[in-house]
Amino acid sequence: MELYLEVGAHGLTAILATWLGLLVVTRARQAPGAPVFAFLSFLLVIWSVAIIGQRLGANAAMHPVLNVVEDFGAFLLPAATAHLGISVALEGRRSPWTTAVLGVGYGVGAAAWVQTAIDPDHPILPGPPHFEPLGIPGEVLGWGFILVRAGVFAAGIGWLIGALRRAGADVARQRQIQATLLTLGLGIIGGMARILPEGMGGPPWVGVSLIAFAAVVAVYAVLAQRLFVGASLTTRAFRLSVLVGLGIVVYVSALLAIDRALAEVIGLELPIVIALGVVLTIALFDPVANAARGILAGGDDEEAMLGRMLRALGEDGLSARHPHQVLEPAMARLVRTFDLTGTAILDREGRAAVVHGDQVSVDAYPTRLRLGTEQGHAAFGLKRSGLPLTPDEIGLLRLATSYVEAARQLGDRQDAQASALADLSRQTDAVERREAALVDALAAHSSEQPGLQVFAMGPLRAAIDGEAVRHWGGAKAGSRQAEAIFAFLFDRAERGAGKDEIIEAIWPDVDLERADMAFHRTLLGLRGVLAPGRARRGADGPISFANDRYRLQPDTVAWSDVGEFEEVLARARAVSDPDERLHLLEAARSLYRGEYLDDCPFYGDSFHVEERREDLRERYVDLLVDLGMEYAQRGDRSGAADALRRATAITSRDLPLAESTLAQLDAPMDVLRQPKPAEGIA
Repeated sequence: MELYLEVGAHGLTAILATWLGLLVVTRARQAPGAPVFAFLSFLLVIWSVAIIGQRLGANAAMHPVLNVVEDFGAFLLPAATAHLGISVALEGRRSPWTTAVLGVGYGVGAAAWVQTAIDPDHPILPGPPHFEPLGIPGEVLGWGFILVRAGVFAAGIGWLIGALRRAGADVARQRQIQATLLTLGLGIIGGMARILPEGMGGPPWVGVSLIAFAAVVAVYAVLAQRLFVGASLTTRAFRLSVLVGLGIVVYVSALLAIDRALAEVIGLELPIVIALGVVLTIALFDPVANAARGILAGGDDEEAMLGRMLRALGEDGLSARHPHQVLEPAMARLVRTFDLTGTAILDREGRAAVVHGDQVSVDAYPTRLRLGTEQGHAAFGLKRSGLPLTPDEIGLLRLATSYVEAARQLGDRQDAQASALADLSRQTDAVERREAALVDALAAHSSEQPGLQVFAMGPLRAAIDGEAVRHWGGAKAGSRQAEAIFAFLFDRAERGAGKDEIIEAIWPDVDLERADMAFHRTLLGLRGVLAPGRARRGADGPISFANDRYRLQPDTVAWSDVGEFEEVLARARAVSDPDERLHLLEAARSLYRGEYLDDCPFYGDSFHVEERREDLRERYVDLLVDLGMEYAQRGDRSGAADALRRATAITSRDLPLAESTLAQLDAPMDVLRQPKPAEGIA
């Protein structure tokens, strides 16, 4: 069991070290600690892989070679870990002392590796078999080797503690150093557990697991090494690197486990699961990454859009910095470098907008450098030593001021662009939603429309279940006469019509007996067209007969343009939103194709239809007047003139409002935008 725990811990370490090393090299290669961390990751990978190969490899001839590789990583890891801590602690050049400590660490590690490679049977360990050069006791040499490595660790921690004390109020710097201290602490514990004999250091997998976690924590410190990085970036970078790193470990482990299980169950040695996993990773990487970024952004559209914009500019989403976020850490760096009492960014009125260091009045900043003509000043306090700033230091402060000015300008532009990008993204989403709604509507429209649909505002047209009615009387009755009967009954609605009225309108010159027969034959054919299978003689079906009057059953007509026209006009009267009202008026306008029951045979030319036709026409005129005035209020001269001219052309009554507005269309636009009288749809 302990073997599998050790191998699993080394596998976790190798995967994490590979991920994190590549992460730092590609995302933060300009950070001072990036090359050191890359070398540290390389050592962890070869160390873990070599141990896994020795524990599980079937080729025993390769074990000595793997042991040499393992020792190379193991002997140089303490020096590389301390080197990382010193790189984080020192923001400038290394001192001779740090160079000496690192030289001892790397030198002792390299010497021990060479000795072990030459004489693997006598390693430098406290326990036998000892390496005893020049008569030096092997136990003393072994413990001395351990103490030197521990001393290198301790030196790195010492420099970090000093750097933490100098960090002052710089929160990002404090977090960076604290993370590095945690890294070295875990590395020391894990490394010492592996160096010490198993009776003292415990099972190997415990120390390896601590080293793996130390590598994760180290990413935080290295990413924060970028010049002038704020606390929010380092927090985000650490959180994302840990989550993604552990996710990769779980994903790779699952692929390997499934592949091994498949090989054992069905005897398939081809790595089909791993191949499919690679394809799956390539296909889903972008959607999963975008979803993860959205979750980490916390639903903040502006933050998400800013990250997208920075990635488009070549910045990595993990380490991308907003220019505004670099101001405070940059000021903190200046305070530490020159040992100032404080520094501040002053606006044009002289008020302190950003302050770092002692909270004092703006008069306590004697050195002020302009941030452009409209952005205020960068103000710097006195040196704590009491000495004045030298000309070289003033030159550095001018360089810092130009950086702050450029960062603020860039930040303002990025904010504006991110806001515009967020608006563009919302508009894109709106277009996509409308596209989906259009696709659904077109799909619904392309399917059969149930029931009878009647288009009576203009030439009479009808459709049953989406199929146009072309022969109203069926196979044995005249279509024109059946269409006229339908129009008569449709127009009369609940009032219905008597047989004599219908015969007088459709068969006025036919003797009564023949007209009666034609009426019943045509009515039977019409019933068969409107409701096939329900048109037996004596059965009412879609047309009922009661009290000597024929009526269309209420459920016969599923939809009509007349009913829709009246409903839309009622909704237009009720809404208060001008845009919605205009939309409804245009919808009603599109329904009016022409004169009511125009070209309907027999009935369309009769006196019966005139009253209803006139009512709908005048309501349409009022609708056009309302539309014209709406467009006039909006400054749309073309739309207003088109609606008002149509209104005056199709009615004989006076329309003073429409006529006066038409007369003013060539006047200044503000005349058209005066409040209109309360006149329009009745």
